Amino acid sequence: MTFDWVGLAILLAFVLLLLLFAVVGRRWPAAFRRLPAYEGLSAAIERAVEAGERVHVSLGTGSVIGPESAPAMAGLAVLSKVAAATVMSDRPAVASTADGAMAILAQDTLRSAHARVGAADRYQPTAGRMLGATPYSYAAGIPVVLATEGVSVHILTGSFGAEGALVADFGERRHAFVIAGSDDVHAQALLHATADYPLIGEEVFAGGAYLNVGVFHGASLRAQDVIRVLVILAILAGTLLRTLGIGL
Repeated sequence: MTFDWVGLAILLAFVLLLLLFAVVGRRWPAAFRRLPAYEGLSAAIERAVEAGERVHVSLGTGSVIGPESAPAMAGLAVLSKVAAATVMSDRPAVASTADGAMAILAQDTLRSAHARVGAADRYQPTAGRMLGATPYSYAAGIPVVLATEGVSVHILTGSFGAEGALVADFGERRHAFVIAGSDDVHAQALLHATADYPLIGEEVFAGGAYLNVGVFHGASLRAQDVIRVLVILAILAGTLLRTLGIGL
């Protein structure tokens, strides 16, 4: 069994870059490419608050344990920002998931958002809920939430399979502002055809940076870009050396 020194080096480099960009982030602001989904979200939330309508954040059908939890964890960052923006409205944001542990995390995120703005007394535990234990039972509960809660902004950021197309379509049928993204490639294709504002690939994980949730969210994107460039340069250098007959 050999130790993966290359993987460890990349991890350490990422951590150092993350800390570096977190420190210099205020003096050297990052310039992100335009994403219509996140650009229109703030205005959509403002309209929902003014109209007394609700924002719904779907954290997907994945569990806390396993790789499918990653997009849902990124979704919790989005939920934190959305909850803080709607906490003083008549209808604060609600979140749903198909996993019990993830529902608890959603409740904790909502509770923290209320506490940060000094409105802990307005927090309702039922704002974070588990709709079903399976992907399609979860999807079946979405129309009820959208109708009874008066949802006009429908955000899908989590792990979805084919059921994600149904979850997004239910929001489109209500003429809601629908943002949808998933870590599953097949689900991304379906969501691209269903949602008005689809998120492709790593855009699912960039919500915290685009919504200014915290300094480390933006720093992580910058660190990823640097690591990506370094890996590409290493691959090109290795290819060139092999072409010249130089072994590594």
